[in-house]
Amino acid sequence: MDNALLIKAAIAVGVLLLVTVIALSLFTKKQNKNTVLLLGTSDAGKTTMYLLLKNGQLRPTVSSMKENEGQVTIANKLFELVDMPGHDRIRFRYADFLPVTRSIVFVVDSTTISRQIRPVAEYLYDVLAKTIVQSQRTPVLIACNKSDMITALPVEKIKVMLETEINRLRGTRTARVEQQESDEQEAFLGYEGEDFKFDHVDNSVEFVSCSVENKELDTVKDWIVSV
Repeated sequence: MDNALLIKAAIAVGVLLLVTVIALSLFTKKQNKNTVLLLGTSDAGKTTMYLLLKNGQLRPTVSSMKENEGQVTIANKLFELVDMPGHDRIRFRYADFLPVTRSIVFVVDSTTISRQIRPVAEYLYDVLAKTIVQSQRTPVLIACNKSDMITALPVEKIKVMLETEINRLRGTRTARVEQQESDEQEAFLGYEGEDFKFDHVDNSVEFVSCSVENKELDTVKDWIVSV
């Protein structure tokens, strides 16, 4: 075998080893990140969902000023579950957990979303625009709770409403960020010159309907395990 063939073979082996090392590294990182964040505004049903996922039981809850943390097993897989308070003064602390976050479940109330669209969209915008969420491509699930209620809006309607409101917010938020002199910059959401769509962000954003009160969380559990 001549030298040229030996060199090509050595290069091929080197590339294969490099790809293998990178793949193993990414797999290990994903395995180490097993934290699932439950986010959303107050009264969306986050804490009740947390208790149902953790204990399999419905219990009365009260507004909290501190996050709830615990372990939950879903389909024989162990996850760290963190329920962040929805109060606008303290919910920003969710950012502390982002480096170890595997996925985010953002809970919305399907029955009040029409009246709460602005604060819900602002919170969701903040989450999606975090540079670490974008760089890590953290999957996000929009869990539309209380879907069993007669006043609940369908998932597709909620999706369109959030896209429209985030599109409105994007102009003012982008202008505000450009005036800031800070190391913490927001990522631009979507494509410039086009109306915002969830399909335009780098990380996966999915929508499901669920009902904590009726213990109908299979869609949420399936998603947590699959991503």
